[in-house]
Amino acid sequence: MQKLYCYVDESGQDTKGKFFVVSVVVLEENRKQLLQELERIEAESGKKNVKWHKARHLFREIYFEKIARTSLFENTIFFETFIDGTYYLKMTSYATAKAILKKANEKTYTASIYVDGFNKKEITKFSKELRALQIKKRKVKGVGRDENNAFIRFADALCGLVRDVEDGRESAIKMLRRLQKKKVVDTL
Repeated sequence: MQKLYCYVDESGQDTKGKFFVVSVVVLEENRKQLLQELERIEAESGKKNVKWHKARHLFREIYFEKIARTSLFENTIFFETFIDGTYYLKMTSYATAKAILKKANEKTYTASIYVDGFNKKEITKFSKELRALQIKKRKVKGVGRDENNAFIRFADALCGLVRDVEDGRESAIKMLRRLQKKKVVDTL
């Protein structure tokens, strides 16, 4: 049975539905190796274990530059953008389901899903949405503080990068294209 581990973050509720992005990191067995590599990259880049919007612009660029240089992150992170919608929980579950199905290569898989910032009530609703989308989940858990998980910070960083692209920041546009060309990032 294929075991998937998913780390989900979203951004854009502050735009009141004009723009919303969900990013999902989907991993298999090599989780420990990827975690060590992400933590090393965070430390070396200067970004450390802070959220995207709190990190200096230079550290953000170095962070994704280092990620782009390693093949370990190929086919690990996905994102989807939504325009003119406020069904945030449904959009988040939909994007999560698509990412899981994109990575699942067997009919017999299970997914352990970790979501940033959801309370217990939201986790219950999110779990029901995934069930309705026929996602085979082992567990769904909220992550209280994204600073405590490098994979959630990775998802947060991609959300931030995509928002920078939406804002027209040229360096972000170039970096997202590079990450897509290197097959690190894929759209849903």
